[in-house]
Amino acid sequence: MTILERFKKYIAFDTVSDENSKTYPSTPSQIEFGKMLVEDLKELGVEEAYQDNNHVVYAFVDNKKDKTIGLISHMDTAPTIEGGIKHPRLIEKYDGKDIVLNSTYTMKVEDFPVLKTVIGDDLLVTDGEHLLGGDDKAGIAIIFEFLTYYLKHKNEFNYNLAISFTADEEIGRGASKFDVKKMKADIAYTLDGESIYEANFENFNAASAKVIIEGVGVHPGNAKNIMINAVLLGIEFNNLLPKDMIPSKTEDHEGFIHLDEFNGDVEKTTLSYILRDHDKVLLEDKKEMLKDARNKILIKYPKAKIDLEIHDEYRNMRDYFINHMEAIELINKAYINSHLPISYTPIRGGTDGATITYMGLPCPNLGTGDFNPHGRFEFVSITQMIKMVEILKELFK
Repeated sequence: MTILERFKKYIAFDTVSDENSKTYPSTPSQIEFGKMLVEDLKELGVEEAYQDNNHVVYAFVDNKKDKTIGLISHMDTAPTIEGGIKHPRLIEKYDGKDIVLNSTYTMKVEDFPVLKTVIGDDLLVTDGEHLLGGDDKAGIAIIFEFLTYYLKHKNEFNYNLAISFTADEEIGRGASKFDVKKMKADIAYTLDGESIYEANFENFNAASAKVIIEGVGVHPGNAKNIMINAVLLGIEFNNLLPKDMIPSKTEDHEGFIHLDEFNGDVEKTTLSYILRDHDKVLLEDKKEMLKDARNKILIKYPKAKIDLEIHDEYRNMRDYFINHMEAIELINKAYINSHLPISYTPIRGGTDGATITYMGLPCPNLGTGDFNPHGRFEFVSITQMIKMVEILKELFK
């Protein structure tokens, strides 16, 4: 089975996660998909492959070496548009022009300039109506392709191979049931990035905040000097925050305060925020901005009530790798030996690798050749997927 055939097999299986579910995994399809992956692992000859009680998949190939490298990808796809695509389209040696997906949707180079970086590659695109699912089944297919080679050429490699496929990464629960001891690795890599010419060992520090405003509701005809409209206070609260410190006006290492939800009425209004910054000190500053805004509203409207809840979510793994560079040095050597360029970019979001790193297993992120994820304009460079397999060979040598 070629890497393209395997990838198409896996993306045809819809494994969307559900943020409203209370179970883990959040959808039964991930359990069934995990069972399929275990069967495929055993079919290739991996004796130690299983799905644990939390339905996380683990596999281990003993090569009689002192150290082990782990490879990790997630089984779920984003809960955006329908997955389980049956008829993706292969474009061989992409010519750099706009790509017609169907009669309604065209992926234009003007709108998606990343297309200019994959001219000449073989691309797999959507039908315009479904998610492709390259995030992260491209990673899974790459791991299987590498595994197939590894099993036949063990003598070439200096590390044992450990594998894990996790669930619910797209809804922030990907590493919540991950077991470092079951992984049995010294270092690991998530294969969950975009361009294979970029790797990641830093991500946002993250926090969430909820602002609950209680006003005073009375009949509007008798409201003068009595009514305190919680909706208007919510608007005023948000306007006290820096207007340019939002996702649509920040990039690279710039953090933001993102108003994610705004719900309510005159008597009670709730604002939900996500706070992000690569610098943990600057993240603390953002928390203080919310506290200052609350205090100003309370001073101006003493009869209102404002409850501010702030919760930390995940940490920037860069703080770990500053003093533990082995995993990064292996990436650098692999790319040098592959005669390919590599740069390190900050993840403007979270990654399972950050959580796993702080569990005690260093875990940077590598690219898979998947672009424009989470929507109908997603596409995968099959060419880059194949190249990543070659990079992994160098990584394990």
